[in-house]
Amino acid sequence: TKEVGTGTGLGLSIAHSILADHHGRIYYEDATPRGARFIMEMPIREGAPEVAAPAAKVEKDNGKQSITNPENVRILILDDERAIAELLGEMLGLLGYQSELCHNGHQALEVLGEENFDVVLSDFRMPMMDGQEFYKRAIKLKPSMARRFVFLTGDVVSEDTRDFLESTGNPHIAKPFQLNKVEEAVIKILREQAVAN
Repeated sequence: TKEVGTGTGLGLSIAHSILADHHGRIYYEDATPRGARFIMEMPIREGAPEVAAPAAKVEKDNGKQSITNPENVRILILDDERAIAELLGEMLGLLGYQSELCHNGHQALEVLGEENFDVVLSDFRMPMMDGQEFYKRAIKLKPSMARRFVFLTGDVVSEDTRDFLESTGNPHIAKPFQLNKVEEAVIKILREQAVAN
């Protein structure tokens, strides 16, 4: 549906992730002369559907961990590819989180200076200001953000990238990512905040 060289290349990965989460599957059948065919199968369930419990923010109250609703969690999403930022925003919205989308580091720093966020999802490879530079400027602006970053990267081969990611101690997710991996990383950050407070 798109011109060669456009798009994020994540559509099939996201479709697979959604189907796997619903105990379904997706597979390819030999292409006809008119194009490719992908088959999606979902199990039929009888009775009322089970509703998954929403993702939760973990807070500490008088030394005890308590759970609040995900709509209280604010997430800043930074990715220079608009389609990926929007996709992440939609995915997190389905889990109940509030998100703010930015498409370059300068815009994200401006937003970060004006508002508070529980988690930052930041792409690593971006023009003008990469994820490493954005992280350094963000924690200079707000030191409390240092442990709230999750990095998104397709580059885990580069030794410099690996060294930086390991030095922060923050989670990183390889592209193409799956919804459950994003959710796990967000919850990990929230749990660490709860323990630290």
